[in-house]
Amino acid sequence: MEFSRVDYMNDDSDYNSPYIFKGSSSATTSQRPGIHRLAGYDFKAEAYQKVDEFPAHIIREGDKKIKDVVKEHVLPFLPAKSLMKFKAVSKDWDKWIASPLLIHQQSFSCQSFSGYIYQNMSAWDMNTMFLSLDPSTIGVPSPALDFLPEVVKILSSCSGLLLCQGSEKYYVCNPATQDWKTLPPPRYYHGDEPAVVLAFEPSLRNIEAYYHVICAFPMLDQPIIGFEIYSSESNTWSCSSAYCSDLENSCLDGGSLFMKGVAYFETKSNEVLAFDVKEEIPAIISLPAQVGRHGSLTQMDGELSYVTAFNECENVFLIDIYQGMEMSLKRSVSINLGPERGLTCACKVLPCVNSDAVAIQVREHIYLYHIREQKVESIASPNAIGPAKRFLPYINSLANATIQLKP
Repeated sequence: MEFSRVDYMNDDSDYNSPYIFKGSSSATTSQRPGIHRLAGYDFKAEAYQKVDEFPAHIIREGDKKIKDVVKEHVLPFLPAKSLMKFKAVSKDWDKWIASPLLIHQQSFSCQSFSGYIYQNMSAWDMNTMFLSLDPSTIGVPSPALDFLPEVVKILSSCSGLLLCQGSEKYYVCNPATQDWKTLPPPRYYHGDEPAVVLAFEPSLRNIEAYYHVICAFPMLDQPIIGFEIYSSESNTWSCSSAYCSDLENSCLDGGSLFMKGVAYFETKSNEVLAFDVKEEIPAIISLPAQVGRHGSLTQMDGELSYVTAFNECENVFLIDIYQGMEMSLKRSVSINLGPERGLTCACKVLPCVNSDAVAIQVREHIYLYHIREQKVESIASPNAIGPAKRFLPYINSLANATIQLKP
């Protein structure tokens, strides 16, 4: 894979064939020519003489330098923008960073929450932007996604890949590398506001990391939810034989999350629709009655969580964190989010991934409350952030959106 030429550098905000020894079943006798010479052969000395013929592309542990250690053991953990800048270190680093192996390693190793890709939800203004947690090391060259063939609506994000919807097509892209793929049309009508989840879990053991798109859609004139699944391995859509008819309200809300092989969909009732992608089994998770619909599904410390926030008075906000399949209350905390306000105001919980933080939007500000450190961090926004925006948590990864199909 070769990366497109993107302007990161000036952005200040960047066989297995085992050796088989075949012996003779007959006894060795002096009648065999050369046997005496073979018996006197010094294998150990000869082995030492061959040391200098060690393959040039493999660096022995004793010969490694700091730059070799960094190249092998540090680069896979860095975000995409930083890696793009390090391509200028040398031709060797440039070649390594562009290699499929490093891309595979980085997409698995670099899983830190990087920020939000967000978009206006009005039909007349669908400008897409990126809010970075660290602009100096994390970024994308074209947050507007103008490398795609049309204006799109962002729908789902997972492990560095982004699912978008055009006028008639779905696209999966990587905003960091501007790598993108057009998906074939689905068999069923998904609607203008489809409930879809992008499912992508990079595996360290398998360099061919395929992704799925799961759409949960209501059957026509029936309170039944069906599931259509796209696989990048086959590049086809298939309709699952599974369906769900037990939801109180079959209208899905659009919010979604994928983690540990399961896709989760928010609904317009106090329920979460879960779907095991591999086994194709749906399930319903009930939320406590007092939760209401003022929170967000999020991933916290590797657990499925539902987080709510409420402005109690002035700048004091109450955060409730529900976790597990039972969605029981695990933590409740009051925090101060400045500045001082004379009146209470509405707030919105934003989804997070691979983090212990809770993200809350209050008017044009976004705050991160770090649970372990009990610290509040205010995130500076490059643009005024209004309430009518969709926020997708993003990981700055080199993950490949255009995975080659199996022959």
